Amino acid sequence: MGNEETGGQAIKVEVRVYAGLRRYLPEAPIGHSTTVMLRPGATVAEALESLGIPLRETKTCFVNGIQREPGHPLRDGDQLAAFPPIAGGLGVQNPLAG
Repeated sequence: MGNEETGGQAIKVEVRVYAGLRRYLPEAPIGHSTTVMLRPGATVAEALESLGIPLRETKTCFVNGIQREPGHPLRDGDQLAAFPPIAGGLGVQNPLAG
């Protein structure tokens, strides 16, 4: 759907945040999305900013299950998932390893 298909009206995007990003949406129950209304052509970055989520705290975003960059334009009905950087693994000893 392009801008012409929305008639210049706002687009609706479902947003899910994970791990540490959940602190920006404390009212959203775990596993549920939040709906945002955006201008046609709004980007992933704009969607996050509209929710008060700093882009610098977001490592990976998926739109409809496909990894996308912050400048990716959103369409009406898109599903956006945002993840923070996840630490761990390197330098941690596994007590089960022999």
